[in-house]
Amino acid sequence: MSRFPDPARSRAVLIGVGHFPDAPRLADLPAVQENVAGLWRRLTDGATGVLDAEHCEVADPAGSTADLGRAIGRAAEEATDLLLIYYAGHGLVDDRGRLYLATSATRSQAPKYSALSVDLLREDLGGSGAAARVLILDCCFSGRAVEVMTGEDGLVDGQLSIAGTYTLTSTTANAPSYALAGERYTAFTGALLTALDSPRPLSLDEIYRSIAADLHSRGLPRPMQRATDTAADLALARGPAEPDGPRAVPVNEIRFHRGPAATRKQMTGGLGKMLGTMALFTAGLAVLLAVLNHDPGWLLAMPVWFGAISVLIALITAVTLFSTPREAELIIDRSGTTVRIRNKGEITYSSLIPWRDISHVGVLPPKRGSVNPRARQVYAGNHLLVVRLRPGVPYRETKGMLFSDQLHGLGYRVVATVGSFSADSAQILAALDRFAGDRVLHTEQEFLARDPRITPSMF
Repeated sequence: MSRFPDPARSRAVLIGVGHFPDAPRLADLPAVQENVAGLWRRLTDGATGVLDAEHCEVADPAGSTADLGRAIGRAAEEATDLLLIYYAGHGLVDDRGRLYLATSATRSQAPKYSALSVDLLREDLGGSGAAARVLILDCCFSGRAVEVMTGEDGLVDGQLSIAGTYTLTSTTANAPSYALAGERYTAFTGALLTALDSPRPLSLDEIYRSIAADLHSRGLPRPMQRATDTAADLALARGPAEPDGPRAVPVNEIRFHRGPAATRKQMTGGLGKMLGTMALFTAGLAVLLAVLNHDPGWLLAMPVWFGAISVLIALITAVTLFSTPREAELIIDRSGTTVRIRNKGEITYSSLIPWRDISHVGVLPPKRGSVNPRARQVYAGNHLLVVRLRPGVPYRETKGMLFSDQLHGLGYRVVATVGSFSADSAQILAALDRFAGDRVLHTEQEFLARDPRITPSMF
C-alpha cells in the first residue's frame, strides 16, 4: 500500500540546468526549465501535492556547483521523512566511469572540478536522517547513478547500499537521454509528470512502470530504478494536479538600448538645469558686485553675462549632440556580452566578449573623485560594467578618467558605462546573473574577496 510523506518533515531540491556557458559542446536544454516548474507544481499543489512549498526548493540554474551542494546538504540535514533530489541537465562521465551532473559553471573537459559529483551526492543522501531518500536523474548516462547508489559493479567498491533509497533514472549507464524538439518537457520528465497526474496515487514502483511503458511505446531508451527497503511504496502525488498553464517563454538574451531620442532628451534636460543654475549664479554675483561697488550698473551687465554663457553652453551641447553615436546597445546572452554602436542605422562598432574569456564580471562605481556622488543621476549613470579577462585574452585599452589605472593594470577592462544603454546597475547585474553564472560579482567587497591583488583604494 502506498504511503505519503509527512510535509513538515520532508525536503526536496529540484535542479534544472539548461545553459552551459563554459562548455560550448553541451547543447542548451530549454525544456529543463519547464521540467522543474512542472514537477514543483505537482509536488506542492495544495490539493494533490505531498510537500510544503517552502520545503521544496528550486535551485538557481545559474548557481555554482558549491551553491547546489549547499542546497542539497541543507535539505539532507533537515529532512527526517522524505528527502527528494531531482536533477535535469547533462550527465558527464570521466575516464574512470564516474558520473557528474553538469552545472552552469561546468567545463566539459574537467567535470571533476566543475560539476556535481554523484559520488558526493551519494554521501549527502547516505548521511541524511531521512526515512526515505529519492534520487531522480534526467540526464545522459544517468543509469550509472543506480550503480553508485547501490555500490555495485565496482564504482564504489566496498561500500554498502543506502537503506531506504529509491533511485530513478531516465536511461541506462551508457545511453543518452532525450529532449525531443518542440516538446514542452524532456521525454523522461514528461512521462514522470504524466504518471503523477494519474487518477489514483501511484507508488514509486508504479511510477517507474508507467514511465517505462511510455518511453518504450515511443522507441526511447528504457529508464532504470533501484529500491532498498520500503522506499518503493512511497507516493509523490495524491492525484492529478490542475492542467499545465501556458508554456513559459525562454529568455535567450537581454538587451539594453539607448536611441537618439533618449540621448537628446537627457542632454537637453541637463542643458536646462545648467542654464537655470548659471542664471541664479550670475544674478547673485551681479547683486553682490553692485552692493560691494555701490554701482547699480553691475545689475545691467547681468543679462549680457548670462547671454554669453548660455550661447557658449548651447554651442558645446550642439556639438556634443552631433558627435554622439545615434544608438548604443548592450546585449547579454548565452554567448557573452556584446556592445554595438549604430550611426544612421549602420553598425559602426561591435565588440563581443565571450564568457569563456571572462574570469569575472560586475559593476563598479566611477573612480573616486571623478564624478560627484551628490549628482545622483549622473553618478549612477557613470557606473562601469567591468570584466576581468582571462590571461592572454586581447582587448582594447580602457584607461580613462572614470576607471582606476591600477585595476586596468591588473587585467580589468571597462565594457561601458551603464547609463550609455539607459540602464542602471541593478538591471545589468540581474541580466548577468541569468547568463554569466558564478562569474558575477555584485559588490566591491566581492571584487576584493575574489582578487587579493585589489585594494579598496583602487575603487
